[in-house]
Amino acid sequence: MPYGKELLDEIIKAQDSFVWETAAWEKRERGPRWYFIMSVVALAFVVYAVATNNFLFAFLILLCAIILVLAGHEDPHAALVQIGRNGIVVDGKMYEFKDLTNFSIIYHPPETKLLYIETSNVIKPRLRIPLDEQNPIEIRNHLKDFLDENTVLQEEHFSDILARLLKI
Repeated sequence: MPYGKELLDEIIKAQDSFVWETAAWEKRERGPRWYFIMSVVALAFVVYAVATNNFLFAFLILLCAIILVLAGHEDPHAALVQIGRNGIVVDGKMYEFKDLTNFSIIYHPPETKLLYIETSNVIKPRLRIPLDEQNPIEIRNHLKDFLDENTVLQEEHFSDILARLLKI
């Protein structure tokens, strides 16, 4: 970013058209049954990997299992979301409108209230922002002044649906 820290802080503070706090990520409740089923699945993959002499795959499965168990016990922190004239700030990270390509609002309360922002960043191509109690029509009208709206996307991304179903 070409701005100095002080100027960037001032730009971030100026993003005040819409401001709310939301959980940084969704924490999904996992019971003993979930852990048992996932352990059986992971064990089956490890047995398959060892049987086919694919030890790297076995290592990756074990690593993913450990990460899921450790991350599952961590509570999400509150992330501040700010939308203004210059861009969107999520948890202190500024995304200027010039670096964003389009947006979609998926609003099917009470289950789904999401704002998707597509970025031009290859590493993090999509922002998923829960709208919580925000008015989606007002946010849509504001964002249309700066970004194209993706009207094709009418439902959550498949990866989000799969993550919710698998509780990961």
